[in-house]
Amino acid sequence: MSEEVELEIIDEKNGIIRHEVTDVSNKTCYALPLSPQDLVAIYKDKGEDPDNKFVLWVNYGDSRLKLSPAHILIYLANTNFYATFSGVDEELLVEYIKTDFLVDAPILARIITNIIKTKYGHELTELEMKLYNLFDQEQIAEFIENQGELLDDLIENVKGLIPFVLHHSYNNLSDEDKKTHTDLKETLKELKPVDKPTKCGPNVAMLVQCVWDMFLVITTYEGISQEFNTNMYNDKPKYNGSDLFVMLNATNVISNVIEFLPPGLLLPHIGAE
Repeated sequence: MSEEVELEIIDEKNGIIRHEVTDVSNKTCYALPLSPQDLVAIYKDKGEDPDNKFVLWVNYGDSRLKLSPAHILIYLANTNFYATFSGVDEELLVEYIKTDFLVDAPILARIITNIIKTKYGHELTELEMKLYNLFDQEQIAEFIENQGELLDDLIENVKGLIPFVLHHSYNNLSDEDKKTHTDLKETLKELKPVDKPTKCGPNVAMLVQCVWDMFLVITTYEGISQEFNTNMYNDKPKYNGSDLFVMLNATNVISNVIEFLPPGLLLPHIGAE
């Protein structure tokens, strides 16, 4: 399988991960679990990286000889590596969506975005189609057919982002500011938190920070939800010690969401609190 796709953060202003194609033929791919010798080499490479952008390239085929997709993701979460893969299959993507462990692997998020866009008949860019090297059109079609309920669950959770931001932002206002935001107060009467089972784990909530275009596509085709699931959107410190709202604010997702809203609905500084 060709290894030609690497992700980089190239939108520094908004802190959103985009992707570009680079030649990665000289990358060393490691099988998991890592051997002591591999760890020595990796930490040597990390120490010599002045930009602190070390990416662990995982030899997925060799890793599957010892670990299941679920355990591969657990291993990456526990070692806290920024990771990408020499190969991807349906089972790995399903586990990425469902796992309770936070995994820093934007390549998986980008492939899920391709799946979502294809589901809606949304045209992929030439750059996005480069990812067919890892997960091609036939695999995408099979994923949509096999994992329809899981994709619907993912979409419903992504749709809950805006009501979550509105609800949380209003709660962060002072009593005095709440008096001046009657439009927001009225809007919140139509929105509600719900507590219902979900198959999606915290990586789904993280998707919007690295694949903002997926959020835009879902919002375009589905509109804005009137509810958010508290099993996904809550104050639990699941995100590297922070709660979800803090993480989304730190990665500029909150400010991007606020741009969707009518002027005056929220104070400009809400997202910074």
